[in-house]
Amino acid sequence: MLELLGIASLSFMAALSGAVVPGPVFTLVVSESMRSGRIAGPLIVLGHLILELLIIYLVFLGLGPLMKTKHALTMMSFIGGAMLFFMGFRLMRDSLNLKINDVVLASNSNLAKTRWGSRGLLISGFLSSGSNPYFYLWWLMEGSPLIMSAVSIAGASGLLAFLFGHAFADLAWFSFKSYSIHKSRKFLSRRIVKAILFGSSIVLISLAIYLPFSLYFQVNMLVNAFIRFWTKRFYC
Repeated sequence: MLELLGIASLSFMAALSGAVVPGPVFTLVVSESMRSGRIAGPLIVLGHLILELLIIYLVFLGLGPLMKTKHALTMMSFIGGAMLFFMGFRLMRDSLNLKINDVVLASNSNLAKTRWGSRGLLISGFLSSGSNPYFYLWWLMEGSPLIMSAVSIAGASGLLAFLFGHAFADLAWFSFKSYSIHKSRKFLSRRIVKAILFGSSIVLISLAIYLPFSLYFQVNMLVNAFIRFWTKRFYC
C-alpha cells in the first residue's frame, strides 16, 4: 500500500511540475475559460489525458524507440507546429470578430450554447497537447522510465497508481485555473476579455514557430553529440 502511495505521489509531483509551465494547453485553458466558463479546463484536460493514454499504449507496444528517432521527432514537431499555428490563427480571428454579446458570463448559459461545446473542448485539448513536440519528448525521455519503474515495483497496480496520480495533478491544476479565470471575468471589461483572447492567440502562434525549430536544433545537437562520442570511442 505504501508503495502505491509513493508511486502516486511521485507521479503527481512529476505531472504538476509540467502542468504549471505555460504552454499550449495552459494558453487554451485561459482563452476557453473566458468563453466557455469553468467547465473548459476539465474538458480540455480530459482530451489531453486521452492522448497521454494513447502514448502510453504505444510505449507498451514497443514503439517507444521508434518515436525517439530524429526523423520521427522532427516530423511530429513540424506537424504539431502547423496545428498550433492554425489554432492560434483561429483564436486571433475570433477575438477580433468577437461581438459584445458574445462576451457573456457562462455561469447562466448552457455548455451546448457555447462556441465549442463539450466535444469541441475535448478535441481541442487533444490537439493542443499533440501540437507540442516537447509533450512527446517528455513522455519518451521521462514519463516512460517512470511508468516502467512503477510497473516493475507493483505491476498493474503500480501502473494504475501512476495514472491516477498523473491524471489527478492535471485535472486539479487546470480545473483550479479554469475556475479562477471564470470567476475573475466578472470583474473584467469586455475590452480586456478581448485583449486576453488576442494575447492568447499571439502566444499560440509564437509557440507554433518556436517549439518545432527549438526541438529540431536540439535533436540535431543531441544526435551529433552522440555520433561524435561513439566515433571518438571507436577510433581511440
